[in-house]
Amino acid sequence: MEVVYCNTFSNVWMSENNVEIKLISTKILKPSKCMVCVRPAHGYHCDVATCKGCKTFFRRMCLLRGEIKCSTSGDCYDLEKRNSPLLRCRPCRFKRCLLVGMNPKALIIDGSNILGEKQVHFNEQQIQGTIDVLSHLEAKTEQFSKCAYNPDWTNIRLKDLILSPSKLSMSDKVGTFPDWPLCPNYEFPDQIVHRDIQSFSPHRKQWRFSNLMTAVEYTKTFSFFHDLSFQDQINLLKHVVIGLANFNTTYYTLKNKFDDLRQPDGTQRPGVNEPHYCAHTVPFGPMKRIKIQFNEFLLLKILFVCNPAVPNLSKHAQFVIEKERHHYSNILLKYCLQNYSYGPTRFVELIEIFGVLHRQQKLMNDLYIYVLSPLLLKLPKEFSVPLIEEIVLLYALS
Repeated sequence: MEVVYCNTFSNVWMSENNVEIKLISTKILKPSKCMVCVRPAHGYHCDVATCKGCKTFFRRMCLLRGEIKCSTSGDCYDLEKRNSPLLRCRPCRFKRCLLVGMNPKALIIDGSNILGEKQVHFNEQQIQGTIDVLSHLEAKTEQFSKCAYNPDWTNIRLKDLILSPSKLSMSDKVGTFPDWPLCPNYEFPDQIVHRDIQSFSPHRKQWRFSNLMTAVEYTKTFSFFHDLSFQDQINLLKHVVIGLANFNTTYYTLKNKFDDLRQPDGTQRPGVNEPHYCAHTVPFGPMKRIKIQFNEFLLLKILFVCNPAVPNLSKHAQFVIEKERHHYSNILLKYCLQNYSYGPTRFVELIEIFGVLHRQQKLMNDLYIYVLSPLLLKLPKEFSVPLIEEIVLLYALS
């Protein structure tokens, strides 16, 4: 049986590969009229016949739990005094929901009432504080990806990156490479058929390696990561760093309004004419369509890392990671509710990008094993990147 994790304090349930909305109801027959606004009903929600609009409104008001008052006489939904309700009055609409018997306890998450002990309330200052911290970290991470720090990757493995001190501060010491950004089609002197296959050179980065190293360094900055055992750290990283690196590259490519994949130095790696280029651009369409904003990107990045459904994690690791996922997903949902009139829909829209990233990660692992590995076997050993080979092999064996 697949293990399913509750992703937030809304009624969104999420596994690694799908998102599902589940609302528990005790009724079966479809009613004809909404008991709140008298428009056509969609079904029974919270024990009362309602339309989709009133169902979503009631759920949102229960989550926000804010105290608001009617600006008029408080009878905007009194159908004895008017032929139709004043739909824009939220206080009277919520009052009407309760009056007709809508039950907050019917909103269930992971077997618990959303108004129970598991509910966590975040005010605007707390949300903004979290976003500010993530924004500062993102600035340091982006600066690191663009800096001239370029270690010899021929002997660097995942264990070395995990056990070493954080490298994000290196960007302040070494500065940036000269002449960046480069021309997208810039040809290096020692370039071979595939642009992302190269031997080590101190004068340019191997972006497959550098992007993975940056993803590992990003993950290491979170305190919960250091609460995991070394084996759990390995298991988590091998399942998230490729997707995290792809998500990061795709976001900044779209943010800078490029139509093709760009690395931090401005080049195309891989090139648009290479046979595996399409695998690197799988998230382009979905991410471009939903127009992810910067604050949403920050929260989605850490949520992608906090995946308790990763195989072979210990019970302790699952508990620690689920706690962090619950924390950040609460913030993302609250952010969506505060900034969009269709907050719950926007939240699900954002979370669904994880399914795309997981599929791309699987595709790129298969691509490396079946396409790039045979090519690398024909080349000198210095063209192989041990970190990539290790992550791909660990992922394939899990």
